[in-house]
Amino acid sequence: MKPKILVGGILDTKGEEIKYLAEQVKAAGGEPVIIELSVGAEVGWADIGLSKILDTIGKKPEDIFKVDRHQASAWVTEGSVKYVSTLLEQGEVNGIIAYGGSMGASIATAIMQAMPIGMPKMMLTTMASGDIRSYIGTKDICMMYPIAEAGLNSVTKRVLTNAAYGIVGMASAPELDAADEKPLIGCMMFGVTTPATLMASKALEEAGYDVIINHAIGTGGRSMEEMIDDGYIKGILDITTHELIDEMLGGVLSAGPDRLTAASRAGIPQVVAPGGLDLINFGPKNTVPQKFLEQTSLPGRSLYEHNPNVTCVGVLPDEAYAIALEMAEKLNKAQGPTVITVPMRGWGACDTRIPDKDLGWAGPSAGPTWVSHSEKPEWSLRSVRFVEGLQEKLDLTKPNLEVLIVDQHMNQPEFANLMSSLLIDMLNGTWKKGSLKGKPGIESLE
Repeated sequence: MKPKILVGGILDTKGEEIKYLAEQVKAAGGEPVIIELSVGAEVGWADIGLSKILDTIGKKPEDIFKVDRHQASAWVTEGSVKYVSTLLEQGEVNGIIAYGGSMGASIATAIMQAMPIGMPKMMLTTMASGDIRSYIGTKDICMMYPIAEAGLNSVTKRVLTNAAYGIVGMASAPELDAADEKPLIGCMMFGVTTPATLMASKALEEAGYDVIINHAIGTGGRSMEEMIDDGYIKGILDITTHELIDEMLGGVLSAGPDRLTAASRAGIPQVVAPGGLDLINFGPKNTVPQKFLEQTSLPGRSLYEHNPNVTCVGVLPDEAYAIALEMAEKLNKAQGPTVITVPMRGWGACDTRIPDKDLGWAGPSAGPTWVSHSEKPEWSLRSVRFVEGLQEKLDLTKPNLEVLIVDQHMNQPEFANLMSSLLIDMLNGTWKKGSLKGKPGIESLE
């Protein structure tokens, strides 16, 4: 059976290019279905015309021609998302490809973002040369730079042909063998928590689970929350939660206010750690807000240039306390087994008391965000304040909520093994709150 490929675009301005793209989809072995995303005029020859699109929201083409392009595009987007959702439910779509400028890309990628993960999606747009975060969202969209904005010639025909054969090839890929599928575990990673994440995920794989490791850069956290809501994820090792502090303090890697909420709603097992919460993330040094630059003399408020494009600012101990309050408020709503594991000797590669290459920091001195607790200098003051925040706000009377104070560093193998074993016990239904009481180096908060 030939894969059915939606071929979309603003046909009143790029009609010939879309026709050519559809012809190449057919030549590649696909069945093209042209969908009209026009905002200026209805062309009348599309397989799915503008009238059909707008009918889903009670509008007509003449309605959108009377308003500005912003409102017109909003209506076309809303209608096309609804129309394509119906096609998906009917099994009438195997992939989508679109060609357009900023307006066409905005509408087409909104459709793509509403489609499931794994459904082939390709967007040809000159906007692919810039910041494409809003076009991608959290979905597996292939963005391709088409060289030109419009026109059919030897260059653009070659590019459009390549893209057409690409989307048909993706849509023709064989289905995965369902017998090989294993329960999927979510895991969040950042550079500073890589050792812990890889060790813990390996233990889960050896226990018979598949692990998907998302990069905790904002989009990674949002996509993880969405995958949990969509039912893909059966349990989560939320090792790296630093996106929360970027949301609170204005860093550039925020995942938004809903981070750390989906697992609690879904009731799936979750093991949470403050990985990377010692860092606020910015771009080049000249993008760091002045207020942070003026505070670098404060304990914990250091400045670390990771590379020319990434600058990290240390989190103050009192800010760690504040983020603990926020995390506790979210985790109090957890329906499933939930353990917050707090490594008291540091939260990542930059948070080390002494140089240790195995922990991710080679030196020559302490990690740039490290700040010792006065009474117990091998412990981080940030960790102590974080625990105080959890103790104040977390409802520890709930039998499914536990906080473990662990006398280890985030990237020690023992800590990674602890997190993975906790989650495995939860998934097996054998976890019990307080079962680790009395174990050396571990205290259950009460």
